[in-house]
Amino acid sequence: MIALLTATWDEVTLLKKDIQVAEEGASGDLEYKIGELYGQSVVIAMMGVGIRRARTGASLIIQKFKPHIIICAGHGGALSPDLKVGEIVLGESVISLRKNETKELFSNLPFSEIECKKGALLTESRFINKPEEKRRLFEASNALAVDMETWGVVEAAGQSGIPVASVRSVSDESHERLPDMGEIYGSNGELDLEKTDLYFKSAPDLISPYLKFRFKSLPRASNSLSKFLSSLIPNL
Repeated sequence: MIALLTATWDEVTLLKKDIQVAEEGASGDLEYKIGELYGQSVVIAMMGVGIRRARTGASLIIQKFKPHIIICAGHGGALSPDLKVGEIVLGESVISLRKNETKELFSNLPFSEIECKKGALLTESRFINKPEEKRRLFEASNALAVDMETWGVVEAAGQSGIPVASVRSVSDESHERLPDMGEIYGSNGELDLEKTDLYFKSAPDLISPYLKFRFKSLPRASNSLSKFLSSLIPNL
């Protein structure tokens, strides 16, 4: 069985629609669907945002389903100035600057017509929204992109021996300044309207960048990720 783990359902909308569901379940922040996807037996799970939820969600999936491979998939912020919205990054390793550690990822995956870039990923415990922060983290890690879940998934899988691949679709470029998403979104990835109203009253200059991110960049990143995964999964 393949385990496809993501922080929010929005990141894998097309795959969520395509799976032929045999069973559904939930535990805490985790929601999952079991079934057939592109000819493969899969469990797709929404873990929630952040390292802790990723670690907990991945542990539950491993214990319950014992998949032969885990794909941690979702959006990622570009640290490399060469990356554009919608480009796919396949992690060869994941870095934690807080722990000063690097863990290897499984990147020997079969491909067809979908291109991707391979390199290191960085996992941070918060959303990185400022160009100067992205530049600093790029210089410190040389990672291509940053996310909030891969490290937690790899930690959970460490004792099991299950290979973990991480696929990230770029949702924001290194030069872009965005709102602090932790201030306007809940842990489930849902927009908190009350918090959003308060936030943008104090930072009205970020309304336009947010609207571009929400209604242009995120759909593009999600579509690109779904296309990549729909090409990859039948070959696993």
